[in-house]
Amino acid sequence: MALAGLLCGAVMGVRALFEPQRCLTQILSAILCVTLAWTPFGVSWADAIQAAGRDGQQLGQQVLGGFAFPVDTGTGSLTLNPGTAQESAISIGTLFPDTNSASTTTSDFANLYGNNPGTLAAGLDAQTALNGETSFTGEAYRTLIDNAHQSHPDLQADQIWQNGDQVFADFTPWAQSFSDCTTTTTQTDTLQSVRVPDYQLCLRQPTVPQSCTATHQVNVQPLIRFVSGDGGFSSCGPGCMDLYVGRVGDDYWESDCGLFTWQVKYEVLHPEAITSATLEYVKYDDHTRVYYDNQLIYTGSSGWFGDCELYTSWNEYPNTNVLYAFNSSGIKVFKEETRVSGRGEGYSRIRLRYDLSKLITQDAWSWSGPNCQNLANAITDGICQTGSQLNCTNDPANASSCYVDPTSQVMVCGSDLAQAPVANSTGIRNTCMNIQAAGNCDLNQYGQCWTDSAGTHCLEPPANGIPNKSCTSLETQGCSFIKGQCTSVLASGTCWDSVDTYDCGQTVGIPAIQSNTQQQCAGPIRCMGEDCISVNRTQSQDFSKAVALLNSAQQMAMDLHCDYANADLQQKDPTTCQVFQGKPASCKMVGGALSLVDCCETPSGAMGLGRYIDLLIATSQMDSAVMTMDSTSAIRGAWETMRTPFTLAGDAWNSFQADFASTVNDLVGTDMLSTSDIASQGLLDSLKGELMKSVAEWIGKTFGEAAGNALFSAGGQAAFDAAGNLTPAAQSGGVQLGGGAAVAGQLLSTLMTAYTVVMIIIMIIQIVYSCEEPEYELAAKKQLKVCTDLGTYCESKVAGVCWVRKESYCCYNSPLARILNEQIKPQLGMDFGTPESPTCTGIKVADLDRVDWTQVNLDEWLAILAQTGHLPSAANAASMLNLDQLTGTGSRLNPQKYGATSSGRQDTLTRTQGRMTDLDVPTVKRQSELEGWGMGPQ
Repeated sequence: MALAGLLCGAVMGVRALFEPQRCLTQILSAILCVTLAWTPFGVSWADAIQAAGRDGQQLGQQVLGGFAFPVDTGTGSLTLNPGTAQESAISIGTLFPDTNSASTTTSDFANLYGNNPGTLAAGLDAQTALNGETSFTGEAYRTLIDNAHQSHPDLQADQIWQNGDQVFADFTPWAQSFSDCTTTTTQTDTLQSVRVPDYQLCLRQPTVPQSCTATHQVNVQPLIRFVSGDGGFSSCGPGCMDLYVGRVGDDYWESDCGLFTWQVKYEVLHPEAITSATLEYVKYDDHTRVYYDNQLIYTGSSGWFGDCELYTSWNEYPNTNVLYAFNSSGIKVFKEETRVSGRGEGYSRIRLRYDLSKLITQDAWSWSGPNCQNLANAITDGICQTGSQLNCTNDPANASSCYVDPTSQVMVCGSDLAQAPVANSTGIRNTCMNIQAAGNCDLNQYGQCWTDSAGTHCLEPPANGIPNKSCTSLETQGCSFIKGQCTSVLASGTCWDSVDTYDCGQTVGIPAIQSNTQQQCAGPIRCMGEDCISVNRTQSQDFSKAVALLNSAQQMAMDLHCDYANADLQQKDPTTCQVFQGKPASCKMVGGALSLVDCCETPSGAMGLGRYIDLLIATSQMDSAVMTMDSTSAIRGAWETMRTPFTLAGDAWNSFQADFASTVNDLVGTDMLSTSDIASQGLLDSLKGELMKSVAEWIGKTFGEAAGNALFSAGGQAAFDAAGNLTPAAQSGGVQLGGGAAVAGQLLSTLMTAYTVVMIIIMIIQIVYSCEEPEYELAAKKQLKVCTDLGTYCESKVAGVCWVRKESYCCYNSPLARILNEQIKPQLGMDFGTPESPTCTGIKVADLDRVDWTQVNLDEWLAILAQTGHLPSAANAASMLNLDQLTGTGSRLNPQKYGATSSGRQDTLTRTQGRMTDLDVPTVKRQSELEGWGMGPQ
């Protein structure tokens, strides 16, 4: 401020220089003075607020980050500040002194559940006891009561109270500081791609031809090649070869101390295969010497010099290592010299050991067709008809399962060759060069019959020889393979029967709107609220995620099941309550790929998921409206008796009408306080009739007279004419489920049952007659995406091959219930059991607080809502989310939509304004204050 004053003085001092523009100069000087004087203060004020906000925020985060919840030790004490330097223990009895009281038990309170008179009586008894008993709780109670009975000073004349009244009486001066602040909200469209699966099953079986030939191609490279001279080679067993220097024989020379010489040349072709080479045997009469490459390698024991005639024929085994002569390829020259007097002979033998695997360049079996191996395996597994055979037509091996290869002169044994493509039990050896297979192996099991609740059925070939659905057809449609489950594996290891799962679903874009709100203040207050600091919000700004969580809460309230603690008194045990309980279901697949009776198939063209989701949402909306009524309302009481519509038995609509009584204010949507019983019942009749009529008209138009009359009747007569149109009686008097010749009966007591039965009638037209009613019901539920697949098991086999397979499911009352079970159960250590023994329990209410909801992925539910047109997007948000559409004339609760005579449903804003038109808020507020100060003794 001092600096501003000095600057102002300086400016005013030079005004004489601007005397011609004196007026303008004075104005500019004044503005400059004010600006310099106040701007630093304004800046420092706002910055101080920001700094204080940041400091407070940082402190709060530190406190929150260091906080540790107390831990119950299980021994009657709590550990405070666990894991910190301030850790301490405190007795639970110290915090709650009467916790160990023997006068009150848990069962005492449990027995009061749903018993209003008993609860009031128990409260009065507790008050009486607390007024006189000696306990900490009694002392605390009496302290509160005594304080309430003490006199209270009248603070209306207090200066602080009066100042507050003055501020509220005239807020204009304060509002001026904030008048230039504006709030701007920007919305950004986002899109997330999520897969909505549509799982389809197919049976995969191998193709089995009737005749095939297997050829064994073996190529063995020669180890040694004879080049020239006197010698030769022969096999001496597996991995063994003998090379000779000279001619094998006895006394083939005759001389008087003559010198005879043998020389032989061998070419080593594969030295890498030779593991040892030994001059193993020498025979001579009378003296001999053996050379390799003109180098002496052995002299006979008789020596070389001396008398020629020794009258002896020598057989010697020198076992001299000559591997060095064979460790490289090329020509190898061996020579033997023999001195003979009289008659005599002379030759030697070199024994080679080799690794046959380095000589075999080809060892492969090949079948004459792509599926011939299946034929061989089917024959050995015993699933072919009598007379099927596997024979070896060419086996060169001896009894020891060895043979000498005619080209290489190498001995080959069965242990050196690849396994024959047949089981050992066939007796066909690896040395076989040709196998003939012939047999009739029918995996379709034509003629097999079974009996179930739908009658007796037998497997027959398809009319055109082509199955309606195959795994190949699903692949052609672009479906993605998910898993395969084999039900039949025999000795050959071949999977003769596999139930494969494909995903034929769609990728759906989930629209979302991200909102961002900012405040901008051009006035003296430079920032307001969260603009002064950055706030990390815990709530999600994602509208779509909020929708999914809200749906979870709504359906949780409508899908609750509790066991009775006392069935006679209709008292339920709260400890048994479960949400999203399911039921086990299964379907069968009978026969082979061509003869398949597939009761697990989900046909197309049923009423579809979209309408069912629409009905779920409509029911949730009605539930919310009724449950906001006063607890004494007869309407609310009637609704509560059937608030779990998916498990109610009997004719729900009839009991619904019979129990309805007086008020339907929020349901009808007027600002009147009550309506008559007749109006209430008329509204429900209208709702019921229009829903029933809409479904009936669709059935008739889509599937004609027969299907329509199978479900609906009109006054005990047919509801549809030959053209599939509603009869005059149905048009004027309405239709009903069942009755007359209709087969539906009075089983349609729930939404799921109603939709299921309608879809069953449709599917009977499409699925083979061989399926049972529960399987039609399962097919309908699968199309509504409410079932979790547990896998396949084999129920019956013929010749070791499965021919009746069962696919097991857990089915729930909505897609969201199924998704939540799949997401939550792994967190709680729960599973769905096995295909043979499913466990389709729900989630206990007591376990819900253990769920980490941040790990629950509801993207599939959002995708279903988007796919069925129930999730707002940027394009339709204005039309779907406006107040009149949600709560007024566009609401499903508007009676005019169902033909009721009404002035129309007002939106919530209009209703609220109407109820508050004559309400003097300041007067009521002041009256409440006076009543508050007047409480208690003066």
